[in-house]
Amino acid sequence: MEADLTGFNIDAPRWDQSTFLGRVKHFFNITDPRTVLVPERELDWAKVMVEKGRVGAVPPGTPVEQLLYAKKLYDSAFHPDTGEKMNVIGRMSFQVPGGMIITGFMLQFYR
Repeated sequence: MEADLTGFNIDAPRWDQSTFLGRVKHFFNITDPRTVLVPERELDWAKVMVEKGRVGAVPPGTPVEQLLYAKKLYDSAFHPDTGEKMNVIGRMSFQVPGGMIITGFMLQFYR
């Protein structure tokens, strides 16, 4: 079963950003800590898929779920303005576990 990608905009938000629930879903999607462990080659694949999606050159037979996953990886690992891959510490997907580590060390070595 092939998905119809006519009218699919990869840069359009997946959830309605005018509602609180839509913004929360978007935030949790971007900051998913599991994407920190994704290999570099998969991040490069996601960038290629997003760039192809922007120009409308998505390979035939590509499911929408795969494009949305590529967009999730792209948003969590690449800088929104420059499009460059960020180091692991600067990624959105590292903010939650990184913040927990920093807070844990601050509490541990308080005195």
